[in-house]
Amino acid sequence: MTLLGAFVSAILPIVAIAAVGYAIGRATDVAVGPLNTVALNFFLPALVFHGIATTTLGGDAVVSLVVAVVAYLLGLMALAFAAGHLLDVPETLFSGVVLASAFPNSGFVGIPLSAFVFGDLGRTTATVFLTVQSVVLYTLGVYVVSAREGDAAGATSALREVVRLPLVYAVAAAALVRVLGLVPPVDGTFMTTVDSVGSAAVPLMLTVVGIQLADVDLGHLRPTALPAALKLGVAPLVGVVIALAVGFTNPAVANVFVLECATPAAVTPLALVIAYRSASADEAVDVAEYMSTVIFVTTVASVVVLTGLVAAIRQGLLF
Repeated sequence: MTLLGAFVSAILPIVAIAAVGYAIGRATDVAVGPLNTVALNFFLPALVFHGIATTTLGGDAVVSLVVAVVAYLLGLMALAFAAGHLLDVPETLFSGVVLASAFPNSGFVGIPLSAFVFGDLGRTTATVFLTVQSVVLYTLGVYVVSAREGDAAGATSALREVVRLPLVYAVAAAALVRVLGLVPPVDGTFMTTVDSVGSAAVPLMLTVVGIQLADVDLGHLRPTALPAALKLGVAPLVGVVIALAVGFTNPAVANVFVLECATPAAVTPLALVIAYRSASADEAVDVAEYMSTVIFVTTVASVVVLTGLVAAIRQGLLF
């Protein structure tokens, strides 16, 4: 498949929907917060529940995926930490660089992309990736922010956030009904309704991404070379190495894993930085503005990276 074909079939639908959200965000004063809350607490859990309850992924594949996601996140955080010290990143930006470099937008970008490229299997694999990532983010990610801020209560706050994640309960419920053999009929009223709600999550999440990007003030553009290079250049390579090391038996799962690793910087770490860091009057650079710019830059630049990666996957050049 050519680059143009990969772009039109997999990337263009995502860009088009996000562009509509961006236009809405620029033209109106719509509040993205409530939309984000609805997406994360209602539509996305429905998508996760239906995907895991009906997936053809076996237990071994799920375990391998969990191990791979954790290894990827720890590896990227370690690389970002080392690079940040080597390049003498300002202390005020350090946690932002680490989180922006390590955590991909595996949900709002990764799930739609994986669904477009691999169908139901891609969507389910991406939801498992997102779930594991969310648990790591709200534990180790919060620790990274709070530790550099000197917040001793960070660990307790992180645990509270984890138990409040609807995604965790959606995964647990789906796993339970599978183990007990109580999965409702796929064509029944309950699962049809859940599927309808979950399917709406994809366009809603992309619209939210567009609206969020519309709020970025590029007048405060800061150097983003380090996190952008790590997120879009190094991360896919790390994903390939980890996929080879884990040894996925299903090539499609391995390809989705690498695709998720290559998605742009996630939005959620920005919320953590805002929540757990106290602003200082002598900060030369506002970390929230900096991370917002990183998200914008990596999201735009990822169009090129993801197009090339999708073309390579469809030509059988990866797994």
